[in-house]
Amino acid sequence: MIHNIPEGIAIAIPCLAARPDYPCLSFLLASFSGLAEPFGAFVALLFLRRLPVGGQEGSEGGEDLDAGSMLSLENVLAFVAGIMIAVSICELFPEAKRHIRGAGKMYYYTGIICGIVVMVVTELYLPS
Repeated sequence: MIHNIPEGIAIAIPCLAARPDYPCLSFLLASFSGLAEPFGAFVALLFLRRLPVGGQEGSEGGEDLDAGSMLSLENVLAFVAGIMIAVSICELFPEAKRHIRGAGKMYYYTGIICGIVVMVVTELYLPS
């Protein structure tokens, strides 16, 4: 949830720069953009609440995989994670690298390394 703060700033600042006479407009647009996640979570809840969670349904032994076991919550989450990784690697990293100037190269690589370390540490040390 902490990522919503820079996301709101990234929307509010350009809007405020474009229309400095209307600060309420930038606040409303940033707030409106923040509603996308709860709305998406609600839609996902409607569609995904009946999906089987690991071990409840699916194949055991040599049984064939059916549509229910392929569309499990774990597979849906893995698919979404793959989309986020692809967007990061194909879009965000090249765009960030394109904007590097001067000493920014050190911050670029430091940010990537810190992000990887945070992901690994949370994976290893947070209870599952």
